[in-house]
Amino acid sequence: MTDTANSRQLSPNDLIEQAKGIIMRRFDVDAAEGLKVLRRMSQDTKTQMCVVAEQIISYNDPVQALRRIEADAISFG
Repeated sequence: MTDTANSRQLSPNDLIEQAKGIIMRRFDVDAAEGLKVLRRMSQDTKTQMCVVAEQIISYNDPVQALRRIEADAISFG
């Protein structure tokens, strides 16, 4: 369940948990640190955490997701 269509069927908590797992694997951190990274990404981009989580799941890569969120913000600003 890693594509965008399937991720939209998940609850916000499920999205966050799945994205946290991706972050944990990518950066080799524990659950608390994974959530901290996700929270920071959300705050830094002024984007809801579940939206950031959905992007991470969609790209299966936190770095690419962050780049996409930032690019979207620039195009709207």
